[in-house]
Amino acid sequence: MRDSAAAQRLQAIREAMPATTAHTYLNTGTFGPLPRCVIEAMQERLQEEWREGRLGAEAHAALLSHYREARQRCAELFHADIEEIALTDNTGEGLNIIAFGLNWREGDEVITTNHEHISALAPLYQLRERYGIRLRIADLGERGERPAEEEIARLITPRTRLIVLSHVSFMTGARFDVSAVTALGRRHGLPVLVDGAQAAGAIAVDVQELDVDFYAFPMQKWLCGPDGTGGLYVRRTALGQVQSTYVGYYSLKHEHSGVWELQETAQRFELGGRQTAALVGQSRALRWLAEEVGHRWLQERIASLNRYAAELLSEVPGVKILTPQPGASGLLSFTFARAEPEAVVRRLAEEHNVLIRSIHERQALRLSTGFYNTEEELERVAAILRSWP
Repeated sequence: MRDSAAAQRLQAIREAMPATTAHTYLNTGTFGPLPRCVIEAMQERLQEEWREGRLGAEAHAALLSHYREARQRCAELFHADIEEIALTDNTGEGLNIIAFGLNWREGDEVITTNHEHISALAPLYQLRERYGIRLRIADLGERGERPAEEEIARLITPRTRLIVLSHVSFMTGARFDVSAVTALGRRHGLPVLVDGAQAAGAIAVDVQELDVDFYAFPMQKWLCGPDGTGGLYVRRTALGQVQSTYVGYYSLKHEHSGVWELQETAQRFELGGRQTAALVGQSRALRWLAEEVGHRWLQERIASLNRYAAELLSEVPGVKILTPQPGASGLLSFTFARAEPEAVVRRLAEEHNVLIRSIHERQALRLSTGFYNTEEELERVAAILRSWP
């Protein structure tokens, strides 16, 4: 990074995220580093609860305000309406809400792909055990190079009820054309559920442009938020397609008439109270990314570093890049013929303080190019692998 202003910006970001200087932090696809302002916001909320307690009308109003702010900031990030956002603990909760919200019959079919995370597959496996549904797996190629809409289209039958796919493959960093899949779904009257775990915060996500029905996302990865926070987007016109599997205080309208009635928004999928300090941290992380870092800048930097990492690693003997289009996401996957993946991960961490992960489904290695990483860090990783004994 030769531009002095950009270098100063990056330095300030790295100072705000001490984990990025404590390690060569290249595993944001698992957990992103926390910025200082998030920790401070969470601590302030906990101190307030400790000093003042959590009872009374004023405390309750403040609590509800924190919930609303978290939903609103998620809505702004995804270009959605606040009423289309439900707060969740993680991506898996959002995927489960939709998967178990349809009325399944034995023999019904779900189409998914061979690039899905267990968080998406687990509820489908459970539905298969409970209701006898059938899973049809679209083969998108080892690297994710095949068009998702074409492979999914081949599997649609009169019994198909739902399409489930990732926006970005956690295995290879392949970015799938969600808009094309949702258009396919519209033509066949099929809802589409998207796992946004490796997309949210790394690439631009506009749910209106994607025309997606359901989009589940976490905070703890590319959005650099606290554990146990995330969200689910439910398109307003798709709300009636899903029934709440579990309900609680936040799911319901609270009117004096005494009539039991669900919220008319995506909030109907929220069960009860969450860790308010974590929600405060969620909002602060989203505000920091939007107002202090800048989404366009960070997305461009993530993509640029990803392309640079692919360029460097492709010149290392024994390396084969799996990511079909470097720069399309923040993940770069590759195989390394000179050592087992787990051995590489362990040695990089123990001897070089470099944090990446393995992908056992592809016997591969995966690194994440965060907006806070540097070109020098990527050059160092390539040099270590080049000199591998």
